[in-house]
Amino acid sequence: MADFAIIPQHLSIDSMRSSGYKDSAYAVAELIDNSIQAGEGLDRPITVELICVDKSGHETGGRRRINRVAVYDNAAGMTPEQLRSALQFGVGSHKDAANQKGIGKFGMGLPNSSISQCRRVDVYSWQEGTTYHTYLDIDEVEAQTLVEIPDPSPATIPSEWVELISDKIGSSGTLVVWSTLDLMKWKQSSALLRNTEFIIGRVHRYFLADGRASIRLASYEHSAGKYRSDTDRLLRPNDPMFLMKGTLSPKPYDDAPAFELFGEEDLTVGFGGAEHTIRIRASICKPEVRKLGGAAPIGQVAKKNLGVSVVRAERELEMNMTFENTYDPRERWWGIEVNFQPALDDLFGVTNNKQSATGFHRMVIEEDAAAEGMSLVDFRQMLELDKDPRLVMYQVSQVIDKLLSVMRAQIRRLKEGERTDRERTSNDVSAESIATRALRRRQEKLGNKGASDEGEKQPEEQRTQTLTSEIEQEGVDRERAKAIAVDYVKRNIKFLFRHADFPGAAVFDVTSKAGVIIVTINTRHPAHEHLFELLRDEQSESPESPALQGLKLLLTAWARMEDEAGGDQKTALEDFRGEWGRIARDFIKEAEE
Repeated sequence: MADFAIIPQHLSIDSMRSSGYKDSAYAVAELIDNSIQAGEGLDRPITVELICVDKSGHETGGRRRINRVAVYDNAAGMTPEQLRSALQFGVGSHKDAANQKGIGKFGMGLPNSSISQCRRVDVYSWQEGTTYHTYLDIDEVEAQTLVEIPDPSPATIPSEWVELISDKIGSSGTLVVWSTLDLMKWKQSSALLRNTEFIIGRVHRYFLADGRASIRLASYEHSAGKYRSDTDRLLRPNDPMFLMKGTLSPKPYDDAPAFELFGEEDLTVGFGGAEHTIRIRASICKPEVRKLGGAAPIGQVAKKNLGVSVVRAERELEMNMTFENTYDPRERWWGIEVNFQPALDDLFGVTNNKQSATGFHRMVIEEDAAAEGMSLVDFRQMLELDKDPRLVMYQVSQVIDKLLSVMRAQIRRLKEGERTDRERTSNDVSAESIATRALRRRQEKLGNKGASDEGEKQPEEQRTQTLTSEIEQEGVDRERAKAIAVDYVKRNIKFLFRHADFPGAAVFDVTSKAGVIIVTINTRHPAHEHLFELLRDEQSESPESPALQGLKLLLTAWARMEDEAGGDQKTALEDFRGEWGRIARDFIKEAEE
């Protein structure tokens, strides 16, 4: 009789291997989820070990290559029936709503993650000292010699893994072994563990931080029948909020939080006939951390943890990037976390591999109402009548946007204040100082030809007051703005950069006040996002990058040219600048489309 299976196993298994895992670290995280979930309700912490074996020899061309990966735990273990079900797709012990309080639910983790990386997975699980084994083999499925998960059979844990596991193997636990690693992203254990440490340390940070679980990372080289240990360490939490202690952050912030709690809000929302809580927490860098700049070790770790951390049942799903200004390097100095329980999975659009929440992203109700051609009141009423889940997402987005608005302004003020902290000397290498020194030499040869030069003759107090007002327009508090203005007047710096929204197509504007030529970058122009945000790059604080320095010097040269021009020539230059801005706008928009 012909086989008319809806999904022929031998044909579909290859497609199922493309299961959407971002990389091998996230696939490993699924196995660790299972271990932690299996430990819930036990009266002891859960020990998890991620063990990698590299092989080198004639069969690998003399090169060292990752050969096997194993995840061991000392949790509850599985009965033969549970073990067999664990390798089936979509079958698990947490499918019922009553059991959906932890990080498990979908029954896809073990088979999905395994076949995304390897062609064979063997699972050993034991309870009360009795061990059973079963497996899934892609080659056998494709050859149609394996059509069902083999009935688990009594077994013993292979001596190889008994030797490599550091924990004292107790009466219950599980060992998952991946072999024939044909889809593994990294070719050596060192690379896998290095990337796994950062990702898994963040995904499971809450379980690590409070001691509910410990995760050992170990790697061995297998050559000539012997195992040589390369890596053996305990995984530390990676906290994108930078509020935890004992993390993988660089010293001294491994044991002292680099950020401080900025705010916390609990939203009570109705969904599925019940009320649920969504907790939103925000953190901001400490002033002393901000002063170190983005090039510092803590700044580099913060850069790798950009985004809003979406946490489900204390297990991170993803770092959502829709709230981030990707062009602004200062975004690393804040942290936001959205925490919810599995009952809201459908609302957040949680994928079955627990790598993303497709329903969660930045949403602005005013923009969507306008797109629908409706008033805000009518649009909201329509959503309420339809019980549209977007209402909750609008609410969450509104809270996050409000927190970010305040935090970004505070971070910007911290940067501006640092200008007065840096020692200023005649050897200052900032673009403003370099341009000023070049201009002074030009003045020695040609005289004071600029319209701004007369302003330098004003009393220092008057110049300071005028510049203070200009600097305040960027959101700097008056005390710090005055300190910056005093510094400018004292050292007679000639150029000042500002960012502002002004009408017209010009990329930037040139004015002069109190003897200072002010270059104002138009935040409304698309060039601001694509290029001129370099002017805000905190890594250029000390010292400025060559790219940033060059960009500033080009602008100061143009600004001085306009400052020295008069009459029709000045008007023509202003017209050229406006026309260039219009052409640049069209070109950039074309690139965006």
